[in-house]
Amino acid sequence: MGTNAAEGHRRRERFVVALLALVFTGAFFIEYLPPWARVHLWSDIAGYHYPLQAYAFDSFKHHRIPLWDSSIYCGISFVGNVQAAFLYPPTWLMYLAARGLARLPFKIYEIFAFLHVWIAFLTTYLWLRGRVRVMAALLAAGVFALSGFVMWQLLHPGVLGAAAWLPLGLWGIDEAAERRDWRPLWKLVAASALAFLAGYTAAWIVDCVIAVVYAATGRERLRTTIGACAALGASMLLAAAQLLPALDARSLMQLEPKYGPGAYGLRTLLAGYFLPNWFDFNPPHPTNYEPGCLYLYLGLPGVFGVLWALRQSVWRRDWRPYVQPAVTLAAALFLANPPALFLRLVERVDAVENVMQPYNFYAGAGAMAALIAALALEYFLAARPGLRRETPRWAALAAVAAMAIWAGRHVNLWLARGGRFPSHLASVREMAIGLALFAAGLWAFRASRGRLRALVAAVVLLFVGIDFKVYGSGRWFNALAGDLDGEHVGPGMPGMNAEAFAALVANRSWRVACDEAASPYSTDLRFYDLATPQGFDPFLPAEYRARIERWTPFRTNRLFFTDVRNEEMLRGLGVRYVITHEGAGSQPFLAASPNFRRVGGLDSFYLVYEYLRAVPPYRWEDGRTGMVEVAAWKPERRDFVVESDRPGRFVLLEQFFPGWRATVDGRPAAIARWDGTFQSIELPAGAHRVRFLFRPVSVETGAGISLAALAGLAAWIAADRRARRPVPRALASAAL
Repeated sequence: MGTNAAEGHRRRERFVVALLALVFTGAFFIEYLPPWARVHLWSDIAGYHYPLQAYAFDSFKHHRIPLWDSSIYCGISFVGNVQAAFLYPPTWLMYLAARGLARLPFKIYEIFAFLHVWIAFLTTYLWLRGRVRVMAALLAAGVFALSGFVMWQLLHPGVLGAAAWLPLGLWGIDEAAERRDWRPLWKLVAASALAFLAGYTAAWIVDCVIAVVYAATGRERLRTTIGACAALGASMLLAAAQLLPALDARSLMQLEPKYGPGAYGLRTLLAGYFLPNWFDFNPPHPTNYEPGCLYLYLGLPGVFGVLWALRQSVWRRDWRPYVQPAVTLAAALFLANPPALFLRLVERVDAVENVMQPYNFYAGAGAMAALIAALALEYFLAARPGLRRETPRWAALAAVAAMAIWAGRHVNLWLARGGRFPSHLASVREMAIGLALFAAGLWAFRASRGRLRALVAAVVLLFVGIDFKVYGSGRWFNALAGDLDGEHVGPGMPGMNAEAFAALVANRSWRVACDEAASPYSTDLRFYDLATPQGFDPFLPAEYRARIERWTPFRTNRLFFTDVRNEEMLRGLGVRYVITHEGAGSQPFLAASPNFRRVGGLDSFYLVYEYLRAVPPYRWEDGRTGMVEVAAWKPERRDFVVESDRPGRFVLLEQFFPGWRATVDGRPAAIARWDGTFQSIELPAGAHRVRFLFRPVSVETGAGISLAALAGLAAWIAADRRARRPVPRALASAAL
């Protein structure tokens, strides 16, 4: 086959694999998708990430770039919040898909997460295809993309995004080592930048560490390792639009140690990797049903591949192909379960201890397990010619029938019994039967020809896909019954009287307190463009936390509740309204206090009380009665018309943060900290127009660097394509 024909064949193969993998992904998550939807993702993706995405989408719908998030903590940087991931290119495609809708449906965000499983499969396949043939690459791609780790991380889009792009970087490293050329490393640059922009720095660090260890243990070690480190550095130029604002936000945030001892022992890890239901993951158990459980299942190809690799290494003493993935796997497991001595070393480096997390290193372990499985499966399927006697047709059909019966049993258990599979010791029997049938299918595939071989291949792939599906998607660790979009139907806030909601919206420059255990989550106020002094976000500024703790303690590292009995706290934070419900939390106190009145009727689950002695979140420092009128109130811009007969300090109860600028009558004015965490400016006597504007220099500088780096990446890719371009035969002959 000529070079051009081979290239055309390779492109067609990739297109077919991508298309079939996309169809499979839809089927894999069928119970989440209409018209068959009966469950939805929950936890962080629903409670933390979705409000962020809905806020960004609404901002773009109103032709505003979301730089500042005024909804929580009296305002924090939105562009500096890495987990918002609104500079992540796939996020733009999600917004584009929903452009005709009034709001971003959670279902589209779920599909966004599911498509990252497809991306993970495709990038893993392309990486492994450089080492093995199609069947081994297809089976091993599922070991990573459909693994327990990836399924669990559906709840954490930033971790999922970083994992999805990891194989792309490893593919670039392999090509750079094979060709002894730096140009393929553009894949590592792109993968690292995308992993960072996906929204979880700890997961991006895993990608970087795995890439360096992988390069250092492969071919052309020194050259490739230096190239990989340079590529990772270059990727930060590509991500500078997010990196620089994030550094601004980090400079003020309440830092906390993240890296600690691994939570799982060897027994738990082995059970999590090799037995899909040793820990009872059957619905409808609550999420804390079996503490300490772990789902990392590698699937039948992964388990078979690891066992066959051990056989090949120990019995045949052919261990060299596995050195690179085995050493990298060992490094990932070491960092996921660090010993005490290593922890003490990490504690000395705050920049590492406050960012890196042990659990995320299981992503690297999963990628290396996929490579080990690919190499072992390739070895098995490419057995020596003398061992490749053609299978009798009846034997191959018997293997096909046995796999079909076992897979049908699994589907029946999943459909008829809600996915209640044997657990603990009984799961060992299930795995043994499944593994034996999978081995029989591989044997039949290896020794079959023609149409029979194609039939066996299709059944083996379907058998493996069903095994991953029934044990992976829709389990209690990532699914709840119902449809989250049903909670956001129609105007207003679900469960709240229309009159009460209208009062909140009409006075959205004032803040709303969420009563403890009796109100919506504080982060849900983003859906309605309302603001609260409360919140839940890792970018909580340290100064703000210190100020709040002078009034009330934090319940967790990020969560506190406004003390509605503390009037100093209410006035100090610009709170005018409290959301609660009948008989819960502080509602009896609010109903009895002369300082509060109920807004709206009683035909409401949520009740709203107005604090009658409220002070707005903008004021004169000395409490004078000089005129203050709001001229514009947007997250990134606050305009006031003020007038006073004497000079004084004007206060805005919005977080003091790099990037805020102030003008008085169009002239720049210096912003000073007030009360430790808010903003203030000095004003002369008389009437003035005051503007507070959030326009960080880091955003403008970072965007410029990213655009220049993007142009450089395009030139880099073009150079790599030219290097790959086949030389015409006439020119080659002339050169000879």
